Amino acid sequence: VRHDQLTGALNRRGLDEIYENEVARANRRRSPLCVALLDIDNFKKLNDSLGHDAGDAALIHLVSVIRETLRPQDTLARFGGEEFVVILNAADEKLAAASFNRFRISVENHEFPQVGQVTCSIGFTAVSAMDVPTDVVGRADEALYFAKEHGRNQVNGYDELVMSGKLRITAPASQALIQSDVDEIFL
Repeated sequence: VRHDQLTGALNRRGLDEIYENEVARANRRRSPLCVALLDIDNFKKLNDSLGHDAGDAALIHLVSVIRETLRPQDTLARFGGEEFVVILNAADEKLAAASFNRFRISVENHEFPQVGQVTCSIGFTAVSAMDVPTDVVGRADEALYFAKEHGRNQVNGYDELVMSGKLRITAPASQALIQSDVDEIFL
């Protein structure tokens, strides 16, 4: 099973398969690839106050709205809960930010049945040939949480946040794992 039963978006298994292919294709074509994490703002509050059926309906409509703004070559997957991943081929990070902002505005302007207005926050990062998936997701996640901590309903690119001094570069997850393995061997 490669698709989430509730939303019809790819699930984590499907995302893993697509991700490797997308990275390989982007490297062959030398075309930039960006990965975004997005989720519905205040989803827990929505779920708690309106019920899980309303929350499920919001997730289904979110996927529908995002699919309307995606191009056929872009990928949407449910990462877990109310969190989704979008893989986007973009000429540069400014164009990626503009695309992700289109998603955000489409969601904000959509009337969600049972819920009304919903907003989402998006964090994204560029993918390099040297990246491992956990590092990519980690950077996108840092940008997403920056958006959530600084007002929600916004798009933030990891590199832009780092260059502006709003985020500090942290050790990649893969490097942290390697370091812990080295520490274990020599301690």
